[in-house]
Amino acid sequence: MTRKLPGKAERYFTTGISMITSQGPHGSNVMAAEWVMQISYNPILIAAFIHKGSQTLKNIEKTKEFGVNVASEKQTSQVSVAGGYSGSEIDKMQIKNLFNIIKSKKINAPSISGCTINAECILVKKEKIGDHVMLVGKVVRMQHDESQSPLIYHRNRYFQIGPAIEPQREEILVDKETFEFFSNLAQKRFVLKCIGITVKSKNKILVIKQPNSSIQTIPLCIPSPGKNHVRHLERFLKNIKLDLKLDSEPIMKRLVLKYEKNFQRINMILYNGKIKSEKEHSLKSVSLDPILSIL
Repeated sequence: MTRKLPGKAERYFTTGISMITSQGPHGSNVMAAEWVMQISYNPILIAAFIHKGSQTLKNIEKTKEFGVNVASEKQTSQVSVAGGYSGSEIDKMQIKNLFNIIKSKKINAPSISGCTINAECILVKKEKIGDHVMLVGKVVRMQHDESQSPLIYHRNRYFQIGPAIEPQREEILVDKETFEFFSNLAQKRFVLKCIGITVKSKNKILVIKQPNSSIQTIPLCIPSPGKNHVRHLERFLKNIKLDLKLDSEPIMKRLVLKYEKNFQRINMILYNGKIKSEKEHSLKSVSLDPILSIL
């Protein structure tokens, strides 16, 4: 069967590469696969998409087990051979100057040393999807090597992972009391998720005093995970007796508060608001400044 070569747009997907190992009626085999991913934490499940008709697929159908060996950046030759030759053409595992085979602990299929991850899997699901077959394996044993970096595949070429890219955030220097206030709200969460409302009047902004603190902020609250943020904010405003109208479209403020060597990340969904009634309310007008306009 002639396989269709990917079009130009399809080549722009970026993947890792794993070497799928198996042991079957014709011995051991290894193939390279781009489409391999973890799909569950508990239990740990890995899905691998394999072209129908491959010797690897025949092995796994027979034995109901396979190995997932996530290639490292040092294994471009192994991956090229594993993907460039069929098991019906040559016994790839016998090429001694390429594959360093290690015995698996829980399955008969071998593992390959030098990988970032070696996972031993028992087949739990098989399903034909398009021109590939999805194999889902339950991991019965897995190990990783922190000294190895994964291999990246993009536009028919191999790449390394580069320096980490920090997400863009607006940095704000704050005093100790302000930092501790928001840090306590975060309760050691990596990112504090807030939702707030700004009510501006000329060069003034309306703020409220936070309970048990001298900190003044715009009205803000911390929604419960998975709950509708707008309804949470509306209930919060009702509880503190503020009759405000929210604009329909919020903005996102991605912040990092800094105090000396400490920092706290904040994601703030921010609405503009208007006071519906001029009746007495608990908001106080203060001069508009960069910190208060955000917090």
